[in-house]
Amino acid sequence: MQAISGATGEEFQALCDKAEEMGSKTKFSATESAEALNDMAAAGWSTQDMLDGIEGIMKLAEAGGEDLATTTDIAASALTGFGLSAKDSAHFADQLAAVAAYTNAGISDMGAAFQYCAPVAGSLGFNVRDTATALGILSNSGIKATQAGTAMRTIMSKLSGDIKITGKNIGDVVVKTSNADGSMRSLSDILADCRKAFGGLTDSEKASAAESLVGRNA
Repeated sequence: MQAISGATGEEFQALCDKAEEMGSKTKFSATESAEALNDMAAAGWSTQDMLDGIEGIMKLAEAGGEDLATTTDIAASALTGFGLSAKDSAHFADQLAAVAAYTNAGISDMGAAFQYCAPVAGSLGFNVRDTATALGILSNSGIKATQAGTAMRTIMSKLSGDIKITGKNIGDVVVKTSNADGSMRSLSDILADCRKAFGGLTDSEKASAAESLVGRNA
């Protein structure tokens, strides 16, 4: 860890102390904690990033029953994809743990999906909670991991412009995807408006509208 992070003196001692602390308060040993810090250092995290981020990531690994190294890699990659930093890791971990607890999606499933959709979500300003929840819903329908990530990437990209939904009973309904200042509305708000419009469509109109919005596969 010292070789990869370049930490010396007080910084290195702080990392050692943190590894021992995590070894005493989680199911993982101090050695495993140090290995997690090593993975963070390899991902380019600073000493302070590692000190701030390790507890949230280790709690996520505990909650999801996942390997610590795998969880660390997932968190480091996904945080970067969403444009977040190590200080956001505790909140990030809470969001993923909640989705894993209440849906059929595991941490590793979301990690595989994030590889495909996190950069798009981050660039559009969609948050972790909404993205993870959408992946959990897809997982409940048997669409997981890379398949879910590919679908979400397409859906998010297609929903980046105003959406027109047409039906015999509703006429033309336009769903706005951006705010007055040009920023994107939240993914949950956009999908809620789409869901309301879809409620007035026949089954055949729903299928046609979904395909025209995001493509047949997505």
